[in-house]
Amino acid sequence: MATAPSDLPKDEAKVVPPIPVPTYGAGGVFAVACSTEIRAPALTCLEKVLDLSSYSTWNTFVPSALLTAPGHVDESLPAELKALASRPGYVSRGAKVRFNAVMTPGGASRAVDLEATFLEAFDVHGRSAYRVVWKAAGIPYFLLHSERVQEFVERVAEDGSVSTSYSCWETFGGCLGYVLPRAQIEGGFARWMDGLKKAAEAG
Repeated sequence: MATAPSDLPKDEAKVVPPIPVPTYGAGGVFAVACSTEIRAPALTCLEKVLDLSSYSTWNTFVPSALLTAPGHVDESLPAELKALASRPGYVSRGAKVRFNAVMTPGGASRAVDLEATFLEAFDVHGRSAYRVVWKAAGIPYFLLHSERVQEFVERVAEDGSVSTSYSCWETFGGCLGYVLPRAQIEGGFARWMDGLKKAAEAG
């Protein structure tokens, strides 16, 4: 699987042309993407995203989420990732998830059903890295298909400090891709990214 493009929007979320995703490839109507540097280890950042029960403490885009069906833990995963994925209520590959998304601050929530398609470790020039991917579920393909990729690449500075390059993008396709509220999705991704950064850096 290819890693994140090098030109993702930095410290903001923006609508961009479709970016390839694992399940659906390079097609689609549009993507929303963002990236930032987080002053915390990659595994700490990933843990915040996999732990659905913690969303209420940092995630104003999806302030509540739950597993509707468990996934499975791949025995080939490295020990630290296997330990995370095995925790009750955490996202693992194949898990079915329901997000209660708030598209605009103070607005009503709406349920979004997802399936986790990938949870894996990979290597970037000798640096530890992790990836979690999920796609929309329960909607006919021709109406809407979307998949979101989040990558966490750890960096260790010369002074020993550790940070994570966080990259996120979701590509939307299907008939509904032409009428989705793009500005609201941009805003939601920005709130997710900013909340994750603050939560991970707080420890």
